[in-house]
Amino acid sequence: MAAPSAKPVAVSNDGSNTVELKTKTRLAPLNRADDAAKSATRPSRRHRHQAKAAAKSAQNAAQSESRSKTALVLGGGAPNMALMAGALAAFNKKGITFDVVSTSGAGSVIGLLWLAPKGLPPAEALENVVNLSVSDLIYNQFPVNYKVFNKPGDLASMYRQFLASIPGMSHIVNQFPMNEMQRLWSDWLQLGWACMSPSNLSASSWGLCAPLPFIENVVDFDKIKNVAPYFYLNAYNMTNEVMDDFPKEVLTVDHFRAALAFPFIYGPYKLNGCEYYEGAVRDCLNFKDLCEKHTGIETIVVFDVLGSDSLIRAPRSLYDSWVLSMIIPLVETAEDDLRLFALLHNNGYKRSEGAKADLLKVQFDIPDEFLPDALDWSSSNARRLFKIGYEAGLKFCDDHHAELAKTVTKAK
Repeated sequence: MAAPSAKPVAVSNDGSNTVELKTKTRLAPLNRADDAAKSATRPSRRHRHQAKAAAKSAQNAAQSESRSKTALVLGGGAPNMALMAGALAAFNKKGITFDVVSTSGAGSVIGLLWLAPKGLPPAEALENVVNLSVSDLIYNQFPVNYKVFNKPGDLASMYRQFLASIPGMSHIVNQFPMNEMQRLWSDWLQLGWACMSPSNLSASSWGLCAPLPFIENVVDFDKIKNVAPYFYLNAYNMTNEVMDDFPKEVLTVDHFRAALAFPFIYGPYKLNGCEYYEGAVRDCLNFKDLCEKHTGIETIVVFDVLGSDSLIRAPRSLYDSWVLSMIIPLVETAEDDLRLFALLHNNGYKRSEGAKADLLKVQFDIPDEFLPDALDWSSSNARRLFKIGYEAGLKFCDDHHAELAKTVTKAK
């Protein structure tokens, strides 16, 4: 409604227009007061988050169980996946199992390759993670992992499907049985195919890349529903403003892609009418939901490859600076998540000192001379990280055999 002073009003002898003017003048402040009242009664974003967090905790409590004793937490950190893969390969060799496996971000890839690999036994599937990286001769000139990060768009998807349908293609891209020269040749071919791929990338795109199109080739999503431990994959539901924990019973490739939708690299992933981002950008380790759903946990083992200040360094190039711009905030988030959980929810780190559960972090000690390359997608870095992770996993199993022996769920 226009302001009363915007249009002059003539005053008649009987004062009718005067009454009209007064009426209009009085309505404006009433409308403003009404809008203010509505705004005051609408809950703020902070209060909405608090209410939804409380509702989520109540839901977790209603679904909780107390029989499980051991839990494995696999955090985010895609460039350092080989560290987690190596450590989990060591756990697999030692026959270590867990009652609960909770994952976020890149940790979900490693957890799924361990529990539900497709076409390879778990040990080989985990070792095969190093082949997601790029041969050094190519990476040194073109430091982009075109094998993991694919061009977006329907035409690009059709192009990849066409390539996959070519007879013998699986023997070219499956690098597990290859030697170094064969892997180099395979990577050259895949670089050429990636360069020729069409794309619909534009200024209006939500993200740079297609949502992980290769995952169905290495993970059996039907098998995951029948694995022995509880399994969770977290994703942040932007529509409902809450963290969703996808359990193994409902997990599909779409849930996986929703949970790996890292901002800018991938656009928000639409699933069941909601839009999702990667859970690790909101909660790297997802401790709270884990302990609310499983109240009897006595030992929590954490694979946290991001919560280390050693990853914070000066960039080597503009591209490297862009990579660090994504990783450095996650380093601080992961450190805070671990510390806050220990202090606010677990009463410390050791049960012998009053904590609810023993909180054990696998230590990945990367030698100083290799730290500048630790976030690279080069083949040499991936193999080095896998070895470091494997040795760290073996040492951890030997040091904490008693705590790890509490698992009540046996592997199938």
